[in-house]
Amino acid sequence: MAKTKASSNTPDKLETIRHSLSHVLAMAVLDMFPEAKLGVGPAIENGFYYDFELPRTLIPEDLPILEKKMKHIVKQNLSFEGEEVPPKEAIDRLKKAKQPYKVELAEEFAQEKQPITFFTSGSFTDLCRGGHVKSTKDIGSFKLTRIAGAYWKGDEKNKQLQRIYGVAFEDQKELDAYLKQQEEAKKRDHRKLGKELDLFTFSDLVGSGLPMFTPRGTTLRTQLQNSLLEISQKYDMQPVTIPHIAKRELYEKSGHADKFGEELLKVESKYGEFVMKPVNCPHHTQIYASRPRSYRDLPLRYMESTMMYRDEKPGEIGGLTRVRAITCDDGHVFCRVDQIKEESKRIAKTIEEFYTNLGMFGDHWVSLSVRDPKTPDAYIGDEKGWKQAEQMLKEVSDDLKLDAKRMEGEAALYGPKLDYMFRDALGNERQLATIQIDFAMPPRFGLTYAGKGGEEETPVIIHRAILGSYERFLAILIEHFAGAFPLWLAPEQVRVLPITDRNNKYAESIKKELTEAGLRVTVDDRSESIGKKIREAEMQKAPYMLVVGDKEEKSKSVALRSYHQGDLGSKKIAAVAKDLVKESADRVLPQSK
Repeated sequence: MAKTKASSNTPDKLETIRHSLSHVLAMAVLDMFPEAKLGVGPAIENGFYYDFELPRTLIPEDLPILEKKMKHIVKQNLSFEGEEVPPKEAIDRLKKAKQPYKVELAEEFAQEKQPITFFTSGSFTDLCRGGHVKSTKDIGSFKLTRIAGAYWKGDEKNKQLQRIYGVAFEDQKELDAYLKQQEEAKKRDHRKLGKELDLFTFSDLVGSGLPMFTPRGTTLRTQLQNSLLEISQKYDMQPVTIPHIAKRELYEKSGHADKFGEELLKVESKYGEFVMKPVNCPHHTQIYASRPRSYRDLPLRYMESTMMYRDEKPGEIGGLTRVRAITCDDGHVFCRVDQIKEESKRIAKTIEEFYTNLGMFGDHWVSLSVRDPKTPDAYIGDEKGWKQAEQMLKEVSDDLKLDAKRMEGEAALYGPKLDYMFRDALGNERQLATIQIDFAMPPRFGLTYAGKGGEEETPVIIHRAILGSYERFLAILIEHFAGAFPLWLAPEQVRVLPITDRNNKYAESIKKELTEAGLRVTVDDRSESIGKKIREAEMQKAPYMLVVGDKEEKSKSVALRSYHQGDLGSKKIAAVAKDLVKESADRVLPQSK
């Protein structure tokens, strides 16, 4: 048996702390349930988890008990000692310990001829590849957060275990900051706000992963779509429309049938095999192919916002971030090789303008996502096209000063791309916009154009997404703004609040005037106190409230209130209409006091 260092396989100090805590958690669970069967316990982003088969279902009240046990173990200053063990001895040892999941892992390691190591802390020994602190005194601050179900090895055909999650940081200050951020995230959760603000809903009768948007939610989507269309048409993008299904053959030719496999949603027909479209680009190639093209016709720029479908596993579906029906902002530019850089820059300008309107541009970085050289078979297309595309995107980044970071293994199936990574109000990084150069798909579909000398040439496709999936983007946007959207985006821009019933008629006349000016206005004419009306308007995060009573009616004015700035005083209706229309048209971002 060979001794190993406790710090082996440790790329990061925080990761070693978190992985060590998963062992401490296992020790605490075994203290509470000596018959527990151990699964796996890795370090993950912000923390750790461990999977267990237990004699009873855990409840939230178990977490503080286990956390107390863990703190007691940490105080004992236990070291982490590793040893490499021959396969047979390792398997026998785990069988004797009655740990079937560990036996299964050890048998797999032995078959793959991987070294098998155990790490011991006090009286606890675990099958583990390493990555630990020297002793438990080096463990930082932690907290157990939740319990979840988890299938062994992530396979729903296997037994479901109980997973305990924890978070961990080097000190209490970092932990407290993270927990505070998580509390804020709960308040901003798009599922919670989506229900409170009446934006979208789900139905068991319709099916999981199939969101339905209410009038308010649809208004929000429409404003985003209109903004994107307005900016895109400045750069000569042309809207197109395609069907929601296609023959499977289309995706076999594009390569997507193999890529998506069982995720393809099939449509039964006695006339052939169809599928719900998982992507849109193959359809767009057929619009291009519908007539002969000349070099003078290029570039051709197609765009649309349309639904596509993926048969996601039920356990992977959640809120708007992972759905089966995906409304995709999709665009494809068919161009000559000498046009690639200029077209890519036009898309980059579209991205900049769209995200500037949301106050998100600037707090981002760009990834030059390229192939993993170790797995060339994972991509389609030839070496020459890939190298040329990667070099062109590098030049676009340099020319526009995007400072793109080269990220191997992040390319798409058929080409490298520039991915824009935006940071939301909670500090989370989100990959949203993308520019992708594709030399691979046009030859697959036999796309051509007549060159200057009449020779047959093959175009290039530039795939672009500005906001990506509307569903996922709306989830991010709801959480980014905490549901308090800028005036131009808000489903309800103005709520008129009459103080008494006798002011209702005046309130309706204000609504009519503001609606004719192009604003989205509602009137709360219920027989409730004005205080309650204001509170409820603020709960619905209406950007502006116009309070009207006898005084305002007599002077043809309103008492103006802003969600972000509070009481703004008495204003004439005409002035309010003019100011709000301008604020909406200019897409001004909200300013707090």
